[in-house]
Amino acid sequence: MGILIALLPWELVCVWLAGRFVQVGSRHEGQKSLSPQVALAYRLKLTYEQVAARPQDFVGKPVVWCVDHPDPGVSYLEGRPSQPLGWSNEKDVPRTSGWGGHCLRMLAVVEEPDGRGVLLRYLETP
Repeated sequence: MGILIALLPWELVCVWLAGRFVQVGSRHEGQKSLSPQVALAYRLKLTYEQVAARPQDFVGKPVVWCVDHPDPGVSYLEGRPSQPLGWSNEKDVPRTSGWGGHCLRMLAVVEEPDGRGVLLRYLETP
């Protein structure tokens, strides 16, 4: 009986580790499916200036940019208010911890311009 009680914590640890492995594996599978988009974004190397000047030329093209998104309706490239971003799916965009240039690398696709500047659709945080 004492051995069974001693083994119980190890069983719990094994169950927890197995659960973590499944979570990491499923997240990795999702990232693999978007990896061609990430590769294309790095190959294209689109800049904010290019997209802002002619967004219609880049609709559907992926970008990987560092985005500061501290509050709803507030997004900037690398925390620069002079480079605002809009989102077609803002509820999916992860928030950064606050102001001051704290940004997260995000994979997004350029959307059809709507007069609000650079409009993106968030895909993931690679």
